[in-house]
Amino acid sequence: MAKEQLILEHCRYLSYAPISHSVVMESVSRMAPEYHLKRMVWDISEAEKFMPNSKERILTVFDEAGDEEELGEALEFHFRVEAEGVVVVLLYPGEIPWTQEEKEQLEVLTDITFLYLGRIRYEEMLRKSALTHFKTGLPNSAGYIAEAAKLLRRGKLKNYNALYFNLRGFGTISRRYGETEGSNIIKRYADKVREFLLPEEILGHLGGDNFVALVKKDHMQEVILYLGDVRVMAYRNSIEMPVHISSRVGVYTIPNDVQTIGDIIGLPAVALGVSRNVTHESVVFVNEDMVNRVNWQKQLEQLFAPALRNEEFQVYYQPKVDSRTNELVGAEGLVRWFHEGKMISPGDFIPPLEREGGIGQLDMYVLRHVCADIRHWVEEGLEPVTVSVNFSRRDLADEELAMQIDEIIRTFGVDRKYIQIEVTETVDELEHGMMTKFLNSLWDMNISTAIDDFGSGYSSLSTLRNFRVSVLKIDRSFINNDTLSEKDEIILRDIINMARNLGIDVITEGVERQDQLDFVNKVGCFLIQGFYYDRPLPKAKFRERLLEKKY
Repeated sequence: MAKEQLILEHCRYLSYAPISHSVVMESVSRMAPEYHLKRMVWDISEAEKFMPNSKERILTVFDEAGDEEELGEALEFHFRVEAEGVVVVLLYPGEIPWTQEEKEQLEVLTDITFLYLGRIRYEEMLRKSALTHFKTGLPNSAGYIAEAAKLLRRGKLKNYNALYFNLRGFGTISRRYGETEGSNIIKRYADKVREFLLPEEILGHLGGDNFVALVKKDHMQEVILYLGDVRVMAYRNSIEMPVHISSRVGVYTIPNDVQTIGDIIGLPAVALGVSRNVTHESVVFVNEDMVNRVNWQKQLEQLFAPALRNEEFQVYYQPKVDSRTNELVGAEGLVRWFHEGKMISPGDFIPPLEREGGIGQLDMYVLRHVCADIRHWVEEGLEPVTVSVNFSRRDLADEELAMQIDEIIRTFGVDRKYIQIEVTETVDELEHGMMTKFLNSLWDMNISTAIDDFGSGYSSLSTLRNFRVSVLKIDRSFINNDTLSEKDEIILRDIINMARNLGIDVITEGVERQDQLDFVNKVGCFLIQGFYYDRPLPKAKFRERLLEKKY
């Protein structure tokens, strides 16, 4: 066979070959089919002791019996295979010595082998990175779906239940031990749960303290019981102490005729939401109403793109008022969807858009319309107020987000004092880093920023220290009780005082009653957003408020 044809055939083989010992052997065999092969396999540690850095070397080889009879001059090739160790292939001619041309040909083919095996290894690393969570090494949403698809193809998915579970009070744990140790606790927790599951069961990590699992139906009760109290060790000041972690769990009993893979995340996620916000039970199973809700959300997702094009989304403005003067001082731009004459609730379309990634387009849509409205009011001779626009944490993965916001403001020629960007704080370490970078970029661009829903369960004093923000928005949960206690007063007063000392303004959301207004005024917060003053208003109605400016 001509050298060029041999090289072509070798490349074609390697381009389809998965990396393994057998591939290495077959590769070398194809390089010189008329010669004999011997193989040894070393683990990595042994190879590092004895193997030279060069990819091949000429040496004299002796037979395996250990006697001194030479088998001939051989070429030795070393191939590192990550999962299996190092393959050492010995290629020798027997009685007829190598010719120089044969050695040169084998050297060319060896270089090609290394090139392709390196490419294959790199592609495997990329695939693994795309399918696993960086923190725990468990399958992420894409990896989890891929594993479920394998079970579906083999007809075995019907033997499983799909679980979606969230760790109770992990924000408190993270605050107590710090972000770094909090991440370590998540890793140890993942290891403990993975060890408890059966080998054929699948555990996935969606980020933060959210996990999913495919559990055999006859093993589910044991798993549910285990998730009720997982004991993990934590370290603070070099002292080891146990942490008991319980979970809320949404469960989807996968039917025999399952067809839609996405349901194994979507449906138990709905059940988990019911657990957290409605029933407050530790375990909630998917029922028919939840299935109908998910089907409706899928329809909404299909309607989303044409709805954007047709401008079915409208911006409503909820006023912000200074309770000392009853003067309109700001507003939040909120989105409403009107489809075929009916308004679709934000609670129906925003969560699926956040899951599927469409929320970023909607956030930009709202910002553009807010800027357009402000520009129109200015041209009319009206004095606008600062309008805040909320951006989802899902948007933060876009490194150009701050630049895109700045570009929209520039395009509409709006004074930056009229725009404020709101984000909701996070306990996830990666999201925390992205948020810090995002807020710093906006700050450097002289764009006002706010932390939304502060105190909603994941707040940390490090938020006040690390984030460069102009405003804290106190979550309605602080005042959403029938009676407001002395503890509520102490906590809220301290938060307001700390924020004020740091040069951060504070506004309270969700104020609906006179006693709530009196309470937040008492602790020093006078900027108010809530039904007490106004509901979210369409543009024309809000324009009337701009004309009056007083309540």
